[in-house]
Amino acid sequence: MRLTVAAVLLSITVGSSPLDAAEPIVPKQGSEYTVAVYYWPNFHRDAYHQSKKGDGWTEWEIVKNGKPKFEGHDQPKQPLWGYRDESDPKEMARSIDAMADAGIGAIIFDWYRYDDDIHGGVMIEKALRQGFLQAPNRNRVKFALMWANHTYIDCHPFAPGVWFNNAPVWRKGEVSQAAFERHTQDAIQSYFKQPNYWKIDGRPYFSIYELDKLVHGLGGVAATRSALDDFRARVKAAGFPDLHLNIVDQEALKHASELVRGQPCPDNPARKVETVPDLLAALKVDSSTMYTWVHHLWPMLVKQAEQADAKPAAETKNKAFGLADDPAAQTSASKTPKKAGDVPAETTLLGRAAQAGVVATDYAEYGQRAMRVMDERPGALNVTYFPHVSMGWDGSPRNYSMGIVLNNTPEKWGEFLRQTKGWLDRHPESRGIVTLNSWNEWVEGSYIEPDVKDGTKYLDAIRDVFGPKTR
Repeated sequence: MRLTVAAVLLSITVGSSPLDAAEPIVPKQGSEYTVAVYYWPNFHRDAYHQSKKGDGWTEWEIVKNGKPKFEGHDQPKQPLWGYRDESDPKEMARSIDAMADAGIGAIIFDWYRYDDDIHGGVMIEKALRQGFLQAPNRNRVKFALMWANHTYIDCHPFAPGVWFNNAPVWRKGEVSQAAFERHTQDAIQSYFKQPNYWKIDGRPYFSIYELDKLVHGLGGVAATRSALDDFRARVKAAGFPDLHLNIVDQEALKHASELVRGQPCPDNPARKVETVPDLLAALKVDSSTMYTWVHHLWPMLVKQAEQADAKPAAETKNKAFGLADDPAAQTSASKTPKKAGDVPAETTLLGRAAQAGVVATDYAEYGQRAMRVMDERPGALNVTYFPHVSMGWDGSPRNYSMGIVLNNTPEKWGEFLRQTKGWLDRHPESRGIVTLNSWNEWVEGSYIEPDVKDGTKYLDAIRDVFGPKTR
């Protein structure tokens, strides 16, 4: 997945009087859980990337070229099972078995569709079509789609001096109504009808990554609602009770609400869309969840002094993201130790990072802040919310100009899984559903696919926490 400018979360301002929310999900009885993991499908030869990066290129090339920035920095990452071709059903079958054995119940594939004539607007889909759907054991896990509708830029990796605001744009994220209908109809025919497509109360789960791109491309609240209503009608015509529409919780929600502020609600034109909850209700969104913690915790990964300094516009655009007024987030980066000898033994890695000029945050503190954010988001959005756990963050192989998360051990990962399980037990309306980042975001340092360093320990932690009750 590509982190985008719109995906780096600012503090979302919400009003106190949202429009009528979409009909809530009625929680089932019992204590079952659905663990759903995001999947980034760029580890096979895709025609578009071959044309841009050369024959034989896959994202494994970026993984291989990861460089340590200081002593003890875990780069490059080394996959335990080698640099596999995920479009090979045998290799995908190995992944499926590992997931299912750990208690993962669903894979959410990042799904790339565009409004252009390049390969029919389809990109990096062979992992799903050829790998997953042809795997002999595919029915061991469910699968679903998250339309990764962000603008696709060249960050493979970023060239020196290039960042999200000035990177070459390869494909635009916005789509027209005709393209929306074409791609969603293919989703219905090619994927929703598969026997192991993930459904909630019989309704196919379909997620959209950047709501602002959708609303902008379709032309506002009324046009977007009309397109979504038509999508739902086609889903029902295909034999399903309805669609389960999920929107990823990130900065794009705020951008979308700003784009349409003051536009009438389709169900009640006398009322206007003013806030994020208003917009989600107007579009009849069923649920929300995160893709990654970093969308909400950006300030923990930048230098606070640099945020405060006056900088040229091009530079400050790259810095001024995140929950800027959140003292809990700001405190972490400012406390980064300057000398390894000034900190206890367990944090000496942070000290080495500081000496090398790398902003780093300890995973324990990073996750603790994420747990607090998880408590805030359902009320802020006024929609059914599925909690999320991220394994880590280190985008240095892509030359991301932000900090990294250190000490994200399997044990700490397991602790945040346990806390999230407790959260689910206290919030039955969330149906026992949790999303994870991710199976294979190797170049963003947030993956649970086995590596040489830790083997299957991150998967083992999922099994140990969610266990046999996981569905």
